[in-house]
Amino acid sequence: MAAETQYTANTAMVTISTANSNLDGTNAVTVLTGASNGTLIKSVTIKAIDNTTPGMVRLFVYDGTNTKIIAEVNVPAITKSLRDPAFEFFLPLDYILKSGGILKASTQNAESFNIIAEGLDWAYYGSVRPESTKYTANTGLTTISTANSNLDGTGTLGTVLTAASNGTIIQSITIKAIVSTTPGMVRLFLYDGSNNTKLLTEIPVPYVTKSSTAHSFYARINFNNKDFALKSGWALKASTENAESFNVIAEGLDWVYPA
Repeated sequence: MAAETQYTANTAMVTISTANSNLDGTNAVTVLTGASNGTLIKSVTIKAIDNTTPGMVRLFVYDGTNTKIIAEVNVPAITKSLRDPAFEFFLPLDYILKSGGILKASTQNAESFNIIAEGLDWAYYGSVRPESTKYTANTGLTTISTANSNLDGTGTLGTVLTAASNGTIIQSITIKAIVSTTPGMVRLFLYDGSNNTKLLTEIPVPYVTKSSTAHSFYARINFNNKDFALKSGWALKASTENAESFNVIAEGLDWVYPA
C-alpha cells in the first residue's frame, strides 16, 4: 500500500441458527460488506453459544451477482458445561473482499453460532504523492462444471478474472467443490485477450464424498506467497476434467497512480 494509506478496523458479527444444507449460498446470512477500496478479512471466529452436534459452518463470498462457497468448518458434538467450553474455531482467512462484495455464513444444523469477522478497510489521503500506488480489491469468481480433458486451452473454460488497466495482482486462488468428487483435475489457464490460451497449472482432485459432516474438496493456490502479476486485458480461466461443479475464486488487487 502507499505511504498515504489510512486503515480503519471493520469488525462485523452476526448470529446464525437456521439449518441450511445448501452449498450454493442460498439463504446464507450477511456477515461483512467490502468497503469502497475493498476490505481485508484477516480472520473469522466461529463460536457456538449452545451444545453442538456433528455438522458444518460454511462461509461464502457474494460479488453482487453470484454467491460462491469459499470454506467449510467441521463442527463436532460438544456438550458445554461450567468446565467445558462450547465449540470455537479461529479461521485465519486473509482474504481481500472487493467493494460491495459480501462475506456470508450458514450452519448445517439448527444450532446457534456467533460469526465474527476481523476486517480492515483502507483509504487514501485526499492528496497523495504522484509516485504512490492506490490499490482496489478485485474479486473474481466463477463455477465450472463441464467436462474438459484438453490441456491446450480449447473446450469449455470459465473466466475467473480479467486484469485491469495496469494489471492485477492475483494473491490467491481458491478451488472449492460443491458436489462429491471423483479422481480428476482442475486446470488453470492464462488467456492473452487475443488468440492464445496457455495452461498455467493443474490441481489433482481426489475422491471426496461430501456430507453434512464431511466437507467437499478444497484447494488454495498462493504462488509460494509471491503473488502473480497478470497483464492488462489478460484473463485467468479454469476447467474441470470431470463434469463436477467447482467454485474458482481469485483474490486480486488492481492498482492505479494518482498522477
